[in-house]
Amino acid sequence: MAFFVLSGCSSAYHTSPWGTPGFSGEERQGPWGRNSPSAGETFRDGQETGIASWYGPTFYGKRTASGAIFRKNALTAAHRTLPLGTRVRVENLENGRSVDVVINDRGPFVRGRVIDLSWKAANAIGMLGRGTAPVRLTVLNGRSGASPEDKLAEGNFEVQVGSFTSYDEARNYLQKIHRYPDAHIVKSTYPGGTIYRVRVGRFQSVSRARDYARTLRSDLGEAFVVRQ
Repeated sequence: MAFFVLSGCSSAYHTSPWGTPGFSGEERQGPWGRNSPSAGETFRDGQETGIASWYGPTFYGKRTASGAIFRKNALTAAHRTLPLGTRVRVENLENGRSVDVVINDRGPFVRGRVIDLSWKAANAIGMLGRGTAPVRLTVLNGRSGASPEDKLAEGNFEVQVGSFTSYDEARNYLQKIHRYPDAHIVKSTYPGGTIYRVRVGRFQSVSRARDYARTLRSDLGEAFVVRQ
């Protein structure tokens, strides 16, 4: 099999570009591998908890999903569903330190991880050495006064069900799930190579996407929502 477990955006690395340990080829298993994305990460009362990781040097100077250049000394982060430009407070639950960041990228794509931080943000909450930390995210409403739930409610969403470093493997998996006619492949290119993500459906509300993800999860084993 030519696909790998993802650690962040690309599993072509044996050391994650986020500064945390990657996974060897022996750990390949299914379209997600052993460490697949968590299904239960949602905001409740404006907060979300999970594991934070951080970008490593591989991505310095590269473009983020927002089009902005990634800077290690900027207080920025990646999140799967919050709108780009959202301000978030990240609290390290192990030491109580916190930092405010702006979401300008998409990710992470690993079980339990809810946010990927820049080097500066990770350093601010004391998680550089270990590479990951349990955190609480709080959306900062800003001038608009919009609630976190309102920020998440509308947009363009898809449900991701697999990720591969080989186009042929992605296409084969797509054929295996042909019972879902709206399944498609999304190509993403990173410094370490190209990732082919298999996604199903297109939705204009996160609630509908999550409902569909639950249906897919019962059939395919893993599925999670990503904002385009």
